[in-house]
Amino acid sequence: MEAIDAETLRHISATVAKAVGLSVAIVGGLVVWLGRLWLRRILQSENAEHSRRLEELKHDLALGKSTYDQYLELILSYYSTFYRHYRLCQRAANADGHRQPDGTITSTKDDFFDGLDAYLAEVKEREGALRLLLPSGILAIHERSLGAFNEFKHAVDGFKKTDETRERKRKAFQKVDNIKTELEGAIREFLRVENLLK
Repeated sequence: MEAIDAETLRHISATVAKAVGLSVAIVGGLVVWLGRLWLRRILQSENAEHSRRLEELKHDLALGKSTYDQYLELILSYYSTFYRHYRLCQRAANADGHRQPDGTITSTKDDFFDGLDAYLAEVKEREGALRLLLPSGILAIHERSLGAFNEFKHAVDGFKKTDETRERKRKAFQKVDNIKTELEGAIREFLRVENLLK
């Protein structure tokens, strides 16, 4: 075998080194290119997942707002009916009669029983929706309010213009008034009114 001279050996070594360097550069370039490609695909996949979740959240938020609006309408309508009857009870509790613009005096007892029919009709019409849609805490107060209104009705029905029957009517109204305060607090809490006004 012939001996390889030093110059040829250096040339071979340089060629091998260039080839290895070129191979490393090509492999390195491929690794960087593949890394960027995978990173783009991962980011596209994550962006698609985030977009999907964002659309779900938008849908849930729109549904929640719609539900809240329906609750708000139901609760405000319910409370309006409740409050009209409360005011009728308040008038009957605080006076035996009131003067009309034409000078005649009307019995608050008669006014109360005239208005009672309208209240009962409104509650009866909404009873199913109230039972299904009112939050459980507000529904429990509603049920207690019916008992308090009935007790007040009996006190007004038994009213004889005596101190004893006036006191019975006043005490029965106090229960109605306490329920009104409790109901207002529960509605404010459910609707988070205080948080919105801060």
